[in-house]
Amino acid sequence: TPWADAAQSESGDFPAEHKGISKFGEKVVLEMNRLGMMVDLAHVSSDTMRDALNVSKAPVIFSHSGARAVANNVRNVPDDVLETIKIKGGIVMANFYSCYIIDDCKNNNATIDDVVKHINHIRKVAGVDHVGIGGDYNGVSILPIGLEDVSGFPKVFEALINDKTFEWTDDDLEKLASRNILGVFRAVERVRDGLAQSKVDNTWIDPQDFNGKTGCRTGL
Repeated sequence: TPWADAAQSESGDFPAEHKGISKFGEKVVLEMNRLGMMVDLAHVSSDTMRDALNVSKAPVIFSHSGARAVANNVRNVPDDVLETIKIKGGIVMANFYSCYIIDDCKNNNATIDDVVKHINHIRKVAGVDHVGIGGDYNGVSILPIGLEDVSGFPKVFEALINDKTFEWTDDDLEKLASRNILGVFRAVERVRDGLAQSKVDNTWIDPQDFNGKTGCRTGL
């Protein structure tokens, strides 16, 4: 957008126009807080992640992202951001797109174990209260073996139970499945309720922020 850099600005596919979010972008985040809208950082650059986390009064979400320490893709979340999520609240929901969970999806098949590595790393850095499952079945074409559709969800939980990185209790698995994201919904609504008496910010974006670009990009 004209006020926030996308993930592709890190790969050089898009220009890094703001090195994060602009002043207007800060106002967008705060207005989303006031309205009770979730701030989803799944498609933004790591600088935008950091800026939004610094500005937002409510927990943020990454609705379909992985751990960059496990697979070095710009759509995944760096460890310093995961550490901030642990402090400020929010959730990172693991993506199943093969090209985000392994480094070479053209020559190798991703597996459920690769998904488990991302989930466990997010848990290790951000904590078990800040991890969920994002899937992204409606937006990708290459999926791990065994996770071709939603019928594979139980296999993820089975793999986590069998994996020895962490002891995944029933309580932990409930958090992963739904309780964590429901908790973020409630926290966002509490912030909204606390801002109920605040005024609407009707500031217009500075035309210079458009930099002559008013088209709409898709396929991100």
